Amino acid sequence: MQFALLYYYDPAVAGPTKEELLDWLAFDGAVRKAGAFVHEAGFHSASRARTVRVRDGKPATEQGGATGAPVLAGYYVIDVDTIEAAEGWAARIPTARYGAVEVRPIVQYDA
Repeated sequence: MQFALLYYYDPAVAGPTKEELLDWLAFDGAVRKAGAFVHEAGFHSASRARTVRVRDGKPATEQGGATGAPVLAGYYVIDVDTIEAAEGWAARIPTARYGAVEVRPIVQYDA
């Protein structure tokens, strides 16, 4: 079963450090070695995003991410047998130490 591990943090409180890079490399290597890796991506700062809303049928775009904290910093998609196994991987994501990691099952449609 596939799960998204969505990692968030509040940049006003804490954030990634240069020292954390080794922890990320270790996590990435472990999830790949275990055969659970499907896909991953990190995001640039929300200041580089654009937010699109449609109101009364008209789209409006504004510079910046959707407001509020914490911010979504990135995600991993993994394939493991249970949600508990996914939670175990989520706990190993470095951002979990100062932010949060949401574990969400991915809908898979049979074609």
